[in-house]
Amino acid sequence: MDILALMSSLGEVARTPRLREKGVSRSQMDAALASGSLIRVKRGWVATHAADAEQLAVVRHGGRLGCISALARWGLWAADDRAPHIAMGRRGHAAALRFDLGTTTEAVRHPDAIDSASPRPMLRRPARHHWTTVDQNDLDWIVSPVDALRQAVHCQPLEHAVACVDSALHHGIVSRPEWANIAKTVPLNRGPVARLVDSSADSGLESRIRVRLVLLGHDVKIQVPLAGFGNLDMVIDDCVGLELDGDRFHADAVQRRRDTAKVVVAHSKRLPVLRVGYAQAIHEWETVYEAVTHLIELARGTQFRKSA
Repeated sequence: MDILALMSSLGEVARTPRLREKGVSRSQMDAALASGSLIRVKRGWVATHAADAEQLAVVRHGGRLGCISALARWGLWAADDRAPHIAMGRRGHAAALRFDLGTTTEAVRHPDAIDSASPRPMLRRPARHHWTTVDQNDLDWIVSPVDALRQAVHCQPLEHAVACVDSALHHGIVSRPEWANIAKTVPLNRGPVARLVDSSADSGLESRIRVRLVLLGHDVKIQVPLAGFGNLDMVIDDCVGLELDGDRFHADAVQRRRDTAKVVVAHSKRLPVLRVGYAQAIHEWETVYEAVTHLIELARGTQFRKSA
């Protein structure tokens, strides 16, 4: 039995009963602990040296990674909050969180994460606790994607909640029937989440900006085909395109040239396009929205302006 390979398949952290279920004998575990291949996290829990600080802190805390902390491990949209979100049993207790073991620079991916996943441990204090009963799954340190998404919908601000759902559906981590069951539990004050979800959204940034525009009264179509040049991120009111450049996907020279060509082609088809970066879209939203409405006015020859 290759214990380290098994631990890797379990996300580098596991309960000892889980290892015994998988065929690891007590003597094999004792030998791995004695050699330093495994470390004892607390009674009944072991980890490898590849485990990260957030994982180990949450296990010591008596919970599991939940909400956006869990979604990040699948490579899904995980909002801007850098504090750990911990799913606690209803009989748990919120003791102080300690980060004293494990890497702090790179987080362990969920074994079923999407290919582009590169999460970082969420290490800010204080932690956010989710007091709930969650489904059991093969990994002891993290909740299921369905439970994580349910928690995020109840926990996160509207545009982040929608982005989490869009991302989970877009990548197939949560199925449409599973989302339909979650949506039935959404409280009235979170009702807009369900009607704003669009799984064709290609990024969390795209979801967030689309939600803002829809709530301001605009018609927004996303991932609109542009012949020979892929898709425009969104078209607003059928007359203005908006391209959103997340640094992660627009950093290389080839992609930048393609992005520039896309704007030129769109303009040649009499579709004005505004291109903005992540920081502009999020932190300078009022200015971006002024630019969008100005382009709409030019394209329509009419006045259309609402407060951002």
